Amino acid sequence: MKKVALMILICSVMAFSQPKIIVKDPWVREVPPVSKMSAGFLTIINTGTVADRLLGVSCDASESAEIHSMTQDNGIMRMRKVDSLKIEPGKKVELRPGGLHIMLINLKRPLKEGDKVKITLTFEKSGAITVKATVRSMK
Repeated sequence: MKKVALMILICSVMAFSQPKIIVKDPWVREVPPVSKMSAGFLTIINTGTVADRLLGVSCDASESAEIHSMTQDNGIMRMRKVDSLKIEPGKKVELRPGGLHIMLINLKRPLKEGDKVKITLTFEKSGAITVKATVRSMK
């Protein structure tokens, strides 16, 4: 009986000690019809009690997608692939123009303002979360 009670207690603690990921304001940059690349932006919020890690991304509008960072090095903007992003409990990570972003590579179709695309974020603990992102003009 004590073993059963202990297992119930452990399972209860584990259920409450999880990341709780919320994705807000997903959008993708409109690009000229000849462009084969675009970028996606969003905010990831972890309202849970343990950290989680964004391991990868995919998008139905591109052949591949990667998490990228942008940094300035001696006046030159450099973009680099990021293998993963840690989202601490109670914190948020913003993917925005000029910083961290989702690079959409080899677009399958032109993206026009108002279009919707699906972006799937794959987390270490939370699994896959799919959001609909609106294509926005940068004008």
